[in-house]
Amino acid sequence: MPLINGALQIGRNAILTAQAALQVAGNNMANAATPSFSRQRVQLTPTQLSEVVPGKFSGTGVRILDIRRMVDDALNGRIRTAQSETSSFEVQQQALVRAEATFNELTDVDLSSRLSQFFASWERLQTEPSNSTIRSNVLTEGGSLANYIRETRDDLFSIQKDLDAQVRFHVGEADRLAFQIAELNSQVVTSESGRPGSSAALRDQRDELLKELSTLMSITTQETDAGAVNVYLGNLPLVENARSRGLKFEEEVDGNGTLLSRVLFKDNDGEIELTSGKIHGLLVSRDQHIEGLLVDLDEWASSLILEVNQLHALGQGQQGFAAVTSLNNVIDPDASLADTAVSNLSWPVTNGVFNINTFNADGSIKETQQINVRIGIDGNDTTLNSLIAEINSKFPSGDITASLDGANHLHITTNSSAVTFNFSAPDPSSATNVLAVLGVNTYWQGDIAKNIEVSGVLDEAHLAASSDGQPTSGDIAGIIAGLANTGAASLNGTSLADHFTNMIGRLGTDSRSAQDNFIASDVVVKMLEAERQSVSGVSMDEEAVNLITFQRMMQGSSRFISIIDQLMDDVIALAR
Repeated sequence: MPLINGALQIGRNAILTAQAALQVAGNNMANAATPSFSRQRVQLTPTQLSEVVPGKFSGTGVRILDIRRMVDDALNGRIRTAQSETSSFEVQQQALVRAEATFNELTDVDLSSRLSQFFASWERLQTEPSNSTIRSNVLTEGGSLANYIRETRDDLFSIQKDLDAQVRFHVGEADRLAFQIAELNSQVVTSESGRPGSSAALRDQRDELLKELSTLMSITTQETDAGAVNVYLGNLPLVENARSRGLKFEEEVDGNGTLLSRVLFKDNDGEIELTSGKIHGLLVSRDQHIEGLLVDLDEWASSLILEVNQLHALGQGQQGFAAVTSLNNVIDPDASLADTAVSNLSWPVTNGVFNINTFNADGSIKETQQINVRIGIDGNDTTLNSLIAEINSKFPSGDITASLDGANHLHITTNSSAVTFNFSAPDPSSATNVLAVLGVNTYWQGDIAKNIEVSGVLDEAHLAASSDGQPTSGDIAGIIAGLANTGAASLNGTSLADHFTNMIGRLGTDSRSAQDNFIASDVVVKMLEAERQSVSGVSMDEEAVNLITFQRMMQGSSRFISIIDQLMDDVIALAR
């Protein structure tokens, strides 16, 4: 009877084992389309031998040694790293494509076309300086160019703010994921306490959350002996066992006065340094790509304003002035005009001279006085107050009076209705830019792309086309037209047109580089995912074979038990 009972036990164990194996195969097939699922494999082993006759041994059946979750943690870590890089490059590429669309340089309706039309209008004015229609067109083209520059900057700023909003949103998502990972750590440790490997579904869920988190930021992981996974950002822990330090954003003002978010730990406000992931890509796009374009556009617009205004301020229109007030003021009228930090001027004033010319009512010239501006000569730089004193000392007759208004603007006026005045340069090589910097007789007002516009006090009659006021002279207009392709001192010798072309070229290069990096890293991700699929993915063909195998195993075991049962009946009958 012991032999028969042992045979029954073999059959029983085989049926239970086959049932468990069928359940594992069925579970694998049921989750074949579940992205986070890692297939399980039943590992069978024969049970210990039993002596059936003296000196002879036979097996006692089969049992399940282990149900293994088929994962490669090192491979999953490589996938997370590659996914982080891919997400970063993808976000950067998308932001740069939006920036390219803003400049719209592949069409005829773009900033470079507007710039060409603007300088072309000055070229026409050079040949016909008295033509009212052309003079009006110069003002119109300038207004159109200024509007397009401001709109372009506004569009770039909108992209930057949108990227910042995405940073805030995804920081919240990362914080949520870190909290859920910490919770799953607690569940895994509790579930597997004394029963290692009993929480495969929880581990699959945790792996999926880690993968999601890796798309947002660059992470590394380390599993503890208890089954928890610690998550690190660089060398700093984000999740430790069942505790998440938490993530948050904090707004700070950048150099342009814009509120932008930075990523911090919740528990100690420590700043986080990211190297990849979607949040990293958003920060790089916001703070480097788009911010760089804003800075470049502002610098280019500032040079456009200064270069045109320097020529226009010392040019002459069809009429003289009875009075002028500078568009720009200073904080301290006793501060050096070369010290922009103290004076609050957008550009430093240069050493040199300019002329103030007065005219009688019949248009005949009455007087010309040279005004000296001393910068960097003897440590006694010209200030706004000393400039006013210089002007007044040159006109003791009182025809011209310079003064300071309540907001520290320069004000120059005539004291007789029969006298007008204008400005000129005795020698362009020795001319100062003080009038352009202060905003006296300028074409543009503003100092960057954000606020550039045609001067609100400029009209056709005061549009400066010549250096001498002659109706047939358009020399100043010609020089301004030539600024498009003439090296500008404010751009280190690069022309306005070339500088803008270079800026667009860098944008195109950055965009293509981000696209190439994204494509390359995406290929790596797909290769690694395919490798993971071969390790952890469910093969329906393989599982179908397993089903048949375990089905036959159960059928055979059932038949075996049936035969043993008949033998037991025969043995009992003999005993009677």
